[in-house]
Amino acid sequence: MDTSSTFPSPALHLVVALWAFASYAGVSSAQTYQEGAMAPVSCLIEPDKVIRLSTPVAGIVDSVAVDRGDRVAEGQVVARLDTGLEEIAVAIARKRAADDAQIASIEAQIDFLDAQARRNEQLVKRNAVSRTQAEEARLEARLAERELDKARLEKDLAGLQLAEAEARLDQKIVRSPVDGVVMERLLNPGEYREGEAHILTIARLDQLRVEAFVPISYYDRLELGQTLTILPEAPLDTPHPAQITVIDQVFDAATATVGVRLMLDNSGFELPAGLRCELRFDDPGAVAGIER
Repeated sequence: MDTSSTFPSPALHLVVALWAFASYAGVSSAQTYQEGAMAPVSCLIEPDKVIRLSTPVAGIVDSVAVDRGDRVAEGQVVARLDTGLEEIAVAIARKRAADDAQIASIEAQIDFLDAQARRNEQLVKRNAVSRTQAEEARLEARLAERELDKARLEKDLAGLQLAEAEARLDQKIVRSPVDGVVMERLLNPGEYREGEAHILTIARLDQLRVEAFVPISYYDRLELGQTLTILPEAPLDTPHPAQITVIDQVFDAATATVGVRLMLDNSGFELPAGLRCELRFDDPGAVAGIER
C-alpha cells in the first residue's frame, strides 16, 4: 500500500503561491479590507490522502469488488488475489491446532502409571515387589510427563502455524484503510499482479486538506488549531470551517508568502476534492452567514 506524500509538490506550491499573491495584491485600499486587515487568499482543496492499494505478494487477481467512483468504508474488502492454496493451508493448520487427542492420551497414560507407581510403593512396604520395580514404575510415569510437555509444545506450535497460515491468506486480501472514494481501478479478475503494480487508488475524502500560501505579513496572526473559513468555488460555494494544522517555517521569498495547511471535516462527503477555494479570515462563529 502506497500513500502519496502529504507535502505539496513544488509545482503546486508555485501555482498556489502565485495565485494567493495575485489575490492579495488585487485588493486595493478602496475596497472593504482596510490597511492592516487580512484579505482573503486563494487555496486548493485536496484529498487528505491518496492511497495506492496493493498486496505484498504476487498472484492472480480473483475479484475486485469496487469500481471508479464507488465509496468504500475503512476495513472493507475491495479486492483479493486467488487464495485457494492458502485456504487449504489454513484448514489443515486449524485441524492440527484443535487436535487434543495426543494430549488426552498421554494424560490418561500418566494417570495409570501414577496409580501403578503408588501401588508398587505399597507393595514394597510389604516386600511383595522389589524396590527396583517400584522405581521403574515411577520412572515410567516421569517419562510420560515429559511426553506430555512435548505434546503441549507441539500444540502451541500448531497454533502458531495456524496464525502464520491465516497471515499468508490475509496478504492476498485487499482492504481499504480509510473511508474514501475509488479514483481508479487498474487490474481486473484474471490478471496477474506482480512487482509494484497496484490494484486500486483510493482517495480519503472524509477529511480534506486545504493548501494555501498567505502573505508573510499574516504570519504572526496565525496559529496552529486556529479555525478559518473556506469558501469553495461555485456551484459548491457554501462556507466551511477548517483548522490550521501546518504553518511552514520556511517562507517563499520569491512570492513573499508562507505555506499553510488546514484540515476540513467532510464526514458527510458534501465536498469533492480538487476544488479551488478562498481562504477567509472572518470570525469563524459567523461562517453560516458569511457574505459572498
